[in-house]
Formats: sequence, C-alpha cells, structure tokens
Amino acid sequence: MRLSSIKLAGFKSFVEPTKIPFIDQMTCVVGPNGCGKSNVIDAVRWVLGESSAKNLRGDAMTDVIFNGSTNRKPISQASVELMFDNAQGRLPGTLADRNTVSIKRLVTRDGQSLYFLNGSKCRKRDITDIFLGTGLGPRSYAIIEQGMISRLIESKPQELRVFLEEAAGVSKYKERRRETQTRIKSTRENLERLLDVRKELQLQLDRLAIQAKDAQSYRALKQQERTYKGQLAVLKWQSFHQKQQQKLQHITQVQSEITFLNTAHSGHHDVLAALEGQVTHLNDGIAEQQLSIHQIHTNLTKAEQQKIHLVDKHSELQKQALIYKADTTDAQVQLTALKVEATESHEQLQESIESQLITQLQLDEYQHMHDEMLSKNQADEIQLQTSIGLLEQSQAEHTKIEQHYIQAQQSHKHNQEKQQELTDQVTALIADDPREKSKQDQQALVEKTQKVAQLHAAGHALTSQINTLTQQHNEAQQALIEQQQAHTHLIANIDALATVLAVTNTDEHSNLLSTLRVTAGFEMLVERALLGLSTLNVTDSPADNAVWPFEQQAKVGSVAQFIESDIYPSLLNRVQLIENNGSFNTHEQWIFGIDLSGGLHGENWRATVKNDEQDSILSQHARLRTLEQSLPNVVAKLALIEQDVLTLKTQLADCQSAQADNKEQVHQLSQKVAALQSRHEILKQQSSQWLESYESLQHKLQILNGHVANDQIDLNNAEQAYTDSKVRLSQCQSQCLQFKEQFELKKSEQKQALINKELGLKKLHAATLAEQQAKSAWQLIQSKVVHSEKSYTLAFEQSQRVNEELQRLTTPMKDIDDSITQLLSSQSKQQKILDDLQQQLQHAKVQLQEKQIALKGATSEVARLRELLQKHQLDEQGLAIKAQAALEPLESLEQNVHDVLATLPENSNVNALQLQLNTALDALQALGAVNLAAISEFDEASERKRYLDSQLDDLTSALKTLENAIRKIDKETKIRFKATFDQINDDLKELFPKVFGGGSAYLELTSDDLLESGVSIMARPPGKKNSTIHLLSGGEKALTALSLVFSIFRLNPAPFCMLDEVDAPLDDANVGRFCRLVEEMSQTVQFIYISHNKIAMEMAGKLTGVTMAEPGVSRMVAVDIEQAVQMAQA
Repeated sequence: MRLSSIKLAGFKSFVEPTKIPFIDQMTCVVGPNGCGKSNVIDAVRWVLGESSAKNLRGDAMTDVIFNGSTNRKPISQASVELMFDNAQGRLPGTLADRNTVSIKRLVTRDGQSLYFLNGSKCRKRDITDIFLGTGLGPRSYAIIEQGMISRLIESKPQELRVFLEEAAGVSKYKERRRETQTRIKSTRENLERLLDVRKELQLQLDRLAIQAKDAQSYRALKQQERTYKGQLAVLKWQSFHQKQQQKLQHITQVQSEITFLNTAHSGHHDVLAALEGQVTHLNDGIAEQQLSIHQIHTNLTKAEQQKIHLVDKHSELQKQALIYKADTTDAQVQLTALKVEATESHEQLQESIESQLITQLQLDEYQHMHDEMLSKNQADEIQLQTSIGLLEQSQAEHTKIEQHYIQAQQSHKHNQEKQQELTDQVTALIADDPREKSKQDQQALVEKTQKVAQLHAAGHALTSQINTLTQQHNEAQQALIEQQQAHTHLIANIDALATVLAVTNTDEHSNLLSTLRVTAGFEMLVERALLGLSTLNVTDSPADNAVWPFEQQAKVGSVAQFIESDIYPSLLNRVQLIENNGSFNTHEQWIFGIDLSGGLHGENWRATVKNDEQDSILSQHARLRTLEQSLPNVVAKLALIEQDVLTLKTQLADCQSAQADNKEQVHQLSQKVAALQSRHEILKQQSSQWLESYESLQHKLQILNGHVANDQIDLNNAEQAYTDSKVRLSQCQSQCLQFKEQFELKKSEQKQALINKELGLKKLHAATLAEQQAKSAWQLIQSKVVHSEKSYTLAFEQSQRVNEELQRLTTPMKDIDDSITQLLSSQSKQQKILDDLQQQLQHAKVQLQEKQIALKGATSEVARLRELLQKHQLDEQGLAIKAQAALEPLESLEQNVHDVLATLPENSNVNALQLQLNTALDALQALGAVNLAAISEFDEASERKRYLDSQLDDLTSALKTLENAIRKIDKETKIRFKATFDQINDDLKELFPKVFGGGSAYLELTSDDLLESGVSIMARPPGKKNSTIHLLSGGEKALTALSLVFSIFRLNPAPFCMLDEVDAPLDDANVGRFCRLVEEMSQTVQFIYISHNKIAMEMAGKLTGVTMAEPGVSRMVAVDIEQAVQMAQA
C-alpha cells in the first residue's frame, strides 16, 4: 500500500482545490520559507485523526480553515482527502479487495468534523482502526515533523515505548485489552447486583411459602361458605315460590268476574263515544273559526304597521325639508361674506407690490457703499500677510522642536508602559498558577466520577423496574389470550346452538319455541303439550293457514301457567295439568291432559313418554338466551384486559426510554472524566513551562529598566529646547497681532456695510414673500367663493326633491285607511259565528256529563274488583321479588339453582345449614388477613429464582472467559513486544555505526514488566563516552533519532514516511549519509520529505514545488528530475 495523492481544499493556505500526486518512491517538497510546505504534512496528520490543534500549529481546530488574505475572504470549510493504492491488499477486513481506498475529513466553521471512507460517512474510530498496527496514525513514527526528532530522542521512557508498541502491532491488542477490562468490570458489577437480588429473593420465598399454605386453607373454607350460602338461598326460594303459586290462582278468579261485568255494560260506552265525538267535532269547528279570526287580526296589524311607517316617513321628509331650507339660507349668507373678503384681499395685494419696489431702491444704495470699503482694505491685507509669513516660519521651527519633545515623551511613556505591562504579566503569571488549576481539575474529576456511580445506580433501578413491568406485561398478555379464548368459545357455543335450533329473527315471523319463556324445569312438559307444533312460525297478523291464536291470560289448572312470556298459543290453555297422581277432568273443555312426568291423558286413553330433558328444544333455547346475555360481560372484560395490556406497554416504553437517556448521560460523563484526566496531565507539563516563562519575564524587565533611565535624560534635553523656541514664537505673535488688529478694525467697517447689504436683501425677500402670500390669499378666497356657490345650488336642489317626495306619499296613506276599515268589518262577522259554535259545544258537554254520571254507578263494582285484583297482583309480585331476591346470592356465588338442588341433602333445613355456615365463617375469622396472591407469587418467585440461578452461572462463565482473554492478550503482547524490542535493538546497533561512521547505540528496558516497562536509548558517537542522551549535540540527536526511526521501519515498514526538514541540523557530510540511508530504504518504503538542502533535493526522483505568488495562497509546481535532465542534455 502506498499514498498515491492528496487533495486539499480550503486547508490552511491551500484555499483552492489542489491535488498533489506522489508517483515516485521518493518525492521532495521544496519551496521558500513560509510558502506552506509543512501544511502538506499537517494535512496528512489531520486526516488520520489528529484532534489536538496545538500539534497542527493552531489554537483551535477551526484554524485549519483558510482564514482569508489581503485579496481573498475567509471560507466556511476545509477538506483533505488521501488516496491510497492498495494493490497489495495490505489493509484489513473488507478493504483488502479494493485497489484504491479514499479517506477524507471535512471541518466547518461551526466546529463540525466529518470523516468519509470511500465516499461514505463514517466515525473517527473507523479510520484509526484501519491503520492500527500499520505504523500510520496521527502521532506515529511514520510522520516526523519539525522539532519531532529532538522530542523523540528526548522523550520519556513511556512515550518512547508507544513507538515500539505501534511497530510491534500491539496497539490493537491494547485497545482490545481495554475493552475487555471494561467488560470485566461491568460483569462483576452485574454479578454483585445479581447476588444481592438472589439473596433478597430467597428471603421472599421463605415468607411466601408460609403465606401460600394459609391461602390454600382460606380457599377451602371459602368453598364451604359458598356451598352453604347457596343451599340456604335455594331453601328460601322454594318457600316463597309455593306461596306465589297460590296467589296466581286467586288472580285468575278475580279476572273472570271483571270480564263478565265489562261485557254487561258495553252499551254505555257506545253512547259516551257518540257524545264525545260530537264534542270533538264542535271543538274542531271552533278552532277553525278562531284561526280565521286570527288571520284577519294579523292582516289588520300589518296594515296598521304600514300606515305607521308611512306617517314616520312623511315626518322625516318634513324635517329634511326644513334642514335643506336652512342650508340654502346659510349658503347664501356665506357667499355674500366671501365676496366682501375677496375685495379686501385684492387691495392688500396692491399694497405689497408697492412695498417691494421701495425695498429694491434701498438695496442698490447699500451695494454701492460696500464696493468702496472693499477697495480700501486690500492694502492693509497685504501688510498683514507679510507678518503672518514670518509668524508661520517661527511656528514651523517651534513645531519641529515640539515634535522632538513629544517623541521623547512618547518613547519614555512607551517604555514605562512596556515596563508596567511586563510587571502586569509577571503578576498575572504568578496569579495563573497551573498547580491551582490542577487541584481544581482533580476535585472536578472526583465529582464527575461520583456522578457516574450515581447514574449507574439509577440505571440498575431502571433495569429492575423494566424487568418488573415486563413480567406484569407478560402476565397481562397471558390473561388477554385466555379471555380471548373464552370469548371465542362463547361465540362458538352461541353459533352452535343457533345452528342446531335454526334461530331466525326476521320482521315477518319467528319460530314458536324461540318466542316462549317457560319456568325453569318445566320446558319438557310444555314441549310435550304442544304436540309437535314447535316448528310452527309466529306472526303478528292473522293468516289463512293459522293453526292457533295467541292469548295473554293463563287458565287455572292448565299448562299455560308455566309460561312466563306475555303471549302464548291458546292451545296451552286447553291442556289440563295433572298433579299429584290426579286424573283427567272430562267435565271441562280440555283437549287432553299431561302429568308432571310428561305422560299424556285423554278421556279413555293414556300415553307414557320418556322424559329426556337434555333433548328439550325449549331448554336449548333457554341456554342460548343465557349465553347471549353473558356475552356483553365477556366482551367488557376483554376490553378491560386489553386496556391494561396497553397501559403496561406504555409504561414499559417510558422506562426503556429513561434507561436509554441514563446510558447516554453515563457515556457523556465518562467522556468528560477522560477529558479531565487528559487535561490534568497537560497541566503538569504546563507547570514546568510556567517557571521558564516567569524567569524570562524577569530578565526582560531588568533590561527595560535601563532603557527607561536613558529615556529620562533625552526627555530633559528636549524640554529645554522646547522652552527657548516657545519664547521666540511669542515675540512674532505680538507683532503679527498688532497688524491684525488694524486690519480687523477696517474689516469690521466693511462687514457692517455687508450687513446693511444683506439686511436690504432680506427686506426685499420679505416684501417679495408678502406679495406672494397676498396673491395666494386672494386666489384662495376666489376658490372659496366658487365652492360656496356650488353649495348653495346643491342645497336648493335637495330642498325641491324632498317637497316632491312629500307629495307622492299622500295617495298610499289613503289606500291603507280603506283596507283597515274592511278588515274591521270582516273581523266582527267572524266573531259572531264563533259565539254560536261555543253555545252548541256547551250544550253537548252537559249531555256528556249526564251520561258519565249514569255510567259511574255501573262501573263501581268493576272498580272494586280491579282493586282486589291489583292487591292480589301486588302480593304475587312481592312473593316473586322475594323469591328472586332469595336467589340473588347465587349470582355472586356463580351457582345455578338446579345444580344446588341436585346437591342439596335430603331433609335439609335452614337452621342446620346456618349453623354449618357460622362454623365456616368462624374458621375464616380465625385465619385473619390472608394474602390470596401468595400461591401465584410463590410460583412466580420460584421461577424467577431459577432464572437468576441460570444468569448467575452465565455471568460466572462469562467472567472466566474474559479473564482468560485478558491473560491471552497479555501473553501475546509480551511476546510481540519482546520480539519487536530485540529486533529494533539489533537494527539500531547496526544502523547507528553506518550513520555516524562508528560508535554504538542500544535500547534498554526500565523494568522487568514487559507490559508496563518504559524504553530508554543510549548512544555513544565515535570517541565519546556520554552518560546520557541529553549531552549530545543537536545534529547527533537528529542522527540518533533517525537511526531509531529507520530501525523501526526495517521491522514494520509503514506504507509511507513523511519527513519535515529533519536534515536541517546536519552538515553536508551527515546529510550525505542520511540521503544514502533513505535511498536504500526507499526500495520498500515510500518517502515524502521537505528539505532546503541541495543534496537532499538531488536524491529525489520528483520535486514538488510550493509557491506563494499570491500573498497567503499556496500553489503547487511539479518538476520531474529525469525529464529535466533529458531537456538539459538536449
């Protein structure tokens, strides 16, 4: 892999899009100082992920953006793109099969930094991961800038170790080790929390085991209580039901008597109906007559309103006529006054014209006097100008001396200010002690770390809450599924019964058995009594093929008394109910009889039928109605559970959102903690720099104190010369003042003449203005006269129009008076007809009242019987309600009457059952408060404990795996680092003598721990025995550092190497050795270097020039050395 080109746009001085190709293995970038050569190396370092503006020779990261020049404005963004030739497939992962790889970075003024890999947006970490172990990076040994050579050789052992780790490819292992340690820490924290939860759960299990046992006993006693209560309710119901049947027999007898009396007195009702019809007819006639009178009254009201409207309009027009007449008179008076005023204004205009002519004559006289005074003052002015010339010459000399004096003062003041500035800098430097900031950062670091721990604790609480809500959501979801299954099962049962019974609900007819409501337990009996007519249809109107009509009253002793429906077939009233081993009654009109077992009886016959209640169609209809009634409750319960599931789902989403926010806060605080740690290290370095700055300022302050003393002497000499010049200038000013006073006296006379002239001009102007104003006033009055004449004409015309309109209103008012007279006559006639109809109505009402009194005596007996019937019915309803109330406990107990009767012991009585119920209640009371959910909670807690045990095993296994990975990474790191250290040490021992022409150099470890040990370098040039590397000269340090870098390149050659004026401290002999070494290594490594040395330039295969013809803007000039040689030879 090699660097094929760099594309820059807006980066530092490269404002225009610039492409720099690197075709040869050795490319030298040349150009004058300050033209932007080092910006090329800064661009590569920046793209590879450099985040420190200081390492890019700036104060902020936005300093890399072109900031403008004398002829160009600043731009908003900068971008650099590196193009790599990956034909050898050296890059890892998915990039190995790409021949060309593009890496780009872009930054904007708002601080946004973006990275792109092959044109796709990516993270900074994606870029750094690509070059881990290749020797490339923002601060790797492959990019050596100005001053880095000395910093490399003088770096601390731990800093030097970083270069060897990069060469050994250990950096990626260190990154993995750091991630693994983070995972181990997180796993151990999770394990501690899990052990706490598991311990707490075990205590909860012990407590729930005791509560679950009590809950089981409670449920058994509750079941006994439900059984006894159900049996007591059924016994009470049986007693009330028997009394109710007796009351029904009394009701039937009273109803028969009422029917007989109603038939006997039906004729009285016909007479009353005829009289009521007559009264109704008369009422209708009266209503029509009243409507007619009302219509006449309405028309009369409209006519009167129209008359009132016309009268109002007539009055309004009369008022307007008076107003317009007054306006006409006013307009005539105003016109007369304006004509008089116009005459006066014309006279004033003539007077203004005469005043203007007089003022013009005075002005001509003042002009003549001014011209005479002006000619006399010219000689005095010449004498004054000569005196002024001498004064100006003295002033120029005095100004020169004064400037010298001011310069001496400024110089003295400048040095004093500089002295004060240095003093302030020293004071500020003392105040800005980095050690105090270091303490503050340390305190902030502790606070941030505590805050991270608090956020971790909050995150654990949210995780626990999410687990609880998840469990509750799963339980609610399971309940929803069960309720949905119950709903589906209920719908299926209803559909199945409806299909079997062929239930239909149409507007025309319905099946007979589907309309009947039969007392529970007697369905089969009624169905037998219908004699197979159950398939007949029921209609609301008689039909040609009708079989049996419907009735509403049950006959005593018939099967119809078991019907609870409002209507039923009359056939059931003619079927005798045979009870208690009775016989068929042949004396009444019974068609046949039926006993309680379903057997049929006739006059001379009997048929026994097997009673199979399960096959009863009426029972199936009753069961269908019961299922349909329970359907709304099931649907409501299903909707309630669905709402609970939705609520839990919403709460779970809120907790998960809060957990994500917590993680984001932890991540941000962790980054801040890392930044504080980095800043703390920087402050340590700044402390030593602070001491150097303090000593430098003290030295400058001493030098400046001497300058201030010399400036004081110069200031005193300049002040004496300034005083002498000031005396000479005063004498010249006195002489000049005398001539000036004479000139001013004559000039004042001339000025007075000029004032008189100007005063005359002003008077002329005022007279002219007065003439114009008088003329304007006369014109304005003339326009007012014209306007007043128009107003008079308009008011006269409007007065004439109103008088004409008053004449037109006279005819409609007369027509309306005639219409009102006709309507009053018609209203009187209609009122007389209405009075006659009301007399006839009164006579008919008297007859109706007499007939009603006669009927009242006849119906008194019926009323008595109805009261008796109502009493019996109320008693029967009261017994029915009591019987129903006795069964109400069964609904809350979810029991059925038939089921309770089937399990009810023989010879049961209320007192015995009540005693057993009290015993069960006492046992429940003795148990006290019971947690009924303890059984399910115990099962859930047991299941959760098994889950936590499984998690504990998983975490323990994961922790062991991570610890093994750490040991493996450490082992691999030690092996690689030791091998790399030995190989680089051997290469250094070989290269150092080549570069220096002798001597020795080697590397050594500062400790035995290969994971943490630092690396130091020892170098001894020929003939020297230095004890430390710091005793070497600048050139020797540069050669030693290059020997180390090239040793690293031998072991792990980076794709390219960039050198920025590393040959600057070398003499020609050492530059030659350096060039031969670079040329030898260029066979395997691509070199891009910046140099001002001719020998180094000659070594390059291609020269790339950087120029700055336009101030502040860098441009490229490429030179091919081989092509240049061929052109020179030609």
